[in-house]
Amino acid sequence: MIRPEDFEFVRVDWFDAQSGFSSPLSLEELEEVPPTETTSVGCLIKEDKDKIILGFMMFGKEGYFKHWQMIPRGMIRKIIRLREIKSKGKKK
Repeated sequence: MIRPEDFEFVRVDWFDAQSGFSSPLSLEELEEVPPTETTSVGCLIKEDKDKIILGFMMFGKEGYFKHWQMIPRGMIRKIIRLREIKSKGKKK
């Protein structure tokens, strides 16, 4: 049985690749296209020297993920490990 608690949750700040074909751009305009800063938060499924894989929306006890995302290492700016925050003095 796989549970959400079996996974570490992370926030990944990364630059997404871009392309376009809806409107023509001049060379000058293309050279000025900035990288798109992106943030993803999810279950850390795999992390190695080449990539990180995140899972979203886990179903059942078998660990099926409805959505997943693979981000190449070269696109990643920062990985933040998320931890449970417990507030002092607050009752649940």
